[in-house]
Amino acid sequence: MRDLRRQLGSLDNLVAFETAARLSNFSAAARELHISQPAISRRIRQLELALSADLFTRHGTNVALTAAGSQFYNCTLDAFRTIQQTIANLPRNTVDGDVSLRVNVAAAALWLMPAMGDFYNAFPNIRIHLVCIDELPEFEQRRFDLEVKFGLGEWPHAKCYALLDERVMPVASPAFLRQHRIEGPDDLASVPLIQLQHYTSPLMDWRTWLPTSTITTPQIRRFTTYAMVLEAAVCGHGVALGWDYYVRDSIKRGELQPLPIPRRSSDYQEYLVVNPQSAGRESVDKTVEWLLDLARQTRLSVNGAV
Repeated sequence: MRDLRRQLGSLDNLVAFETAARLSNFSAAARELHISQPAISRRIRQLELALSADLFTRHGTNVALTAAGSQFYNCTLDAFRTIQQTIANLPRNTVDGDVSLRVNVAAAALWLMPAMGDFYNAFPNIRIHLVCIDELPEFEQRRFDLEVKFGLGEWPHAKCYALLDERVMPVASPAFLRQHRIEGPDDLASVPLIQLQHYTSPLMDWRTWLPTSTITTPQIRRFTTYAMVLEAAVCGHGVALGWDYYVRDSIKRGELQPLPIPRRSSDYQEYLVVNPQSAGRESVDKTVEWLLDLARQTRLSVNGAV
């Protein structure tokens, strides 16, 4: 390592090189690293002198890797990825009372939040770190103790528990239904429809609900989170596809109303996924038991069966 430091100089030079190579622009690299553009140029030059090789060719404000630069970039990238993966897999000095729970925004707002007071009362020494995000790629490599994930339960390297099954029905606000007469699927193509932009289950796609004989192109308004979909429906912006367990409270409050269209179900469910590295911790196990019990109570309150 002592020889490597002499060959490369500061590790800051490697970071500057990787960033500039990835962005193909010294100014953009400077902005990402929050340093000046001359500082980037100086670090790259120091690295080139240490390696006795030109790493970039300059084209105005943009740069391109030379053959030597490309070879060194691939090596640097592999090393950084190895370090990143090792960091992600390191055993943590986790306080047993801390539990990280990743959940989508709709499940957090419409299912978990109303019940969290009961959890805090039952387990005052467990500190839940609730991470409310939808399926965003940049979070996929993060390690959580528990995750509520939607799918078919196909996560082979983790313990999965079924929470809530998928049952979907069209819903709209009473004010919207007073203005639009909807007596069946044939009427859906003539009214605004609210849809989730990115979905997993076919039941969340309005095209699977419209009759095949529909000629009129439906007006579909798309939103990026399911919580926004339901809020848009409550505000009277159109008909939404209501996930049974998430719209029940809005229906009880009179904010939404089911349409006279049969409800549909699928094999998809919300699952509780337990990180194998976290299983066995007392705080995690208690949180799992509480979430499973909450799911049983939810199913019982909606359909009278566990």
